[in-house]
Amino acid sequence: ILEPEGGYIESTGMHRILTADGGQATHVIISKYANTLDVKGKTANVKYKKLKKATQTVEPAKVYTITDPGQGDLTFKKSSGNKKIKVGEDGTITVKKGLKKGKFRVKVKVRAAGDYDYNFVTKTVTVTIRVK
Repeated sequence: ILEPEGGYIESTGMHRILTADGGQATHVIISKYANTLDVKGKTANVKYKKLKKATQTVEPAKVYTITDPGQGDLTFKKSSGNKKIKVGEDGTITVKKGLKKGKFRVKVKVRAAGDYDYNFVTKTVTVTIRVK
């Protein structure tokens, strides 16, 4: 948007108000860009022997492949899966003590919050936790 001669631009998110020299205000709505978040789920292994004794955590780097973090803060939320598997807001997966051997799939919603120029976006990925 070009600034009007002798005027100014007032911005509030997607809305921009252009005020020209004569005090005439023009309201312009600008759409935001699509967020570029690109994330995929991976498989992580947890040892049953350790899980019998204590709760185990799996770092986000071991369960997600984030090729483009998008714009804005990333947050993670479990949408489905075993009740003994929790997902923290930072993406850390916690496997509670007592989970039996097996392969468990957990669906996780990953959200990039967006910013002034980009919309938020939510993508669902499947993470596999293998207890062996």
